[in-house]
Amino acid sequence: MRTGETFDSVINNLRRFAPRVGTRAQLIAAALMWLIGASILLTRGIGYVHDHHWHAWTLAAGLALGVTKSRLLLDHVGRREVTRIRLRGHSFALGFFSVKAWGLIAVMMSGGILLRQLVVHPNQIGAGILGAVYIGVGSALLLADRIFWKAVLAS
Repeated sequence: MRTGETFDSVINNLRRFAPRVGTRAQLIAAALMWLIGASILLTRGIGYVHDHHWHAWTLAAGLALGVTKSRLLLDHVGRREVTRIRLRGHSFALGFFSVKAWGLIAVMMSGGILLRQLVVHPNQIGAGILGAVYIGVGSALLLADRIFWKAVLAS
């Protein structure tokens, strides 16, 4: 850095060169991100529970968890992110989620990986429990993703 140059000026210079997109593109990116996350979690969850005697209660528990989490938490998060994207307008392409949201995504992914490595062993009840959690979180993301898609269609 040159003498007298502040961190803020460096960030502002970087922002000038960052790819920028419109509101609709940001909403589509956010909706696709939630859809991809939901698909990965649901695929993993179903993979843990298929062909096992605990699959029926696991699916039921996971779906109940998903509906509850979607209604109580993720619908609100989705509406807040849609509002934030609309207020930002034409902006940085990866800014469709806030820095806090990206951090939360990283923490949740790391937690899932850690949990999978420490707790889950094939053909044991831990796999069924993790399957229920994955199905619950995946179905919650899938249900709440409608907030983003409605915003895309309305823009």
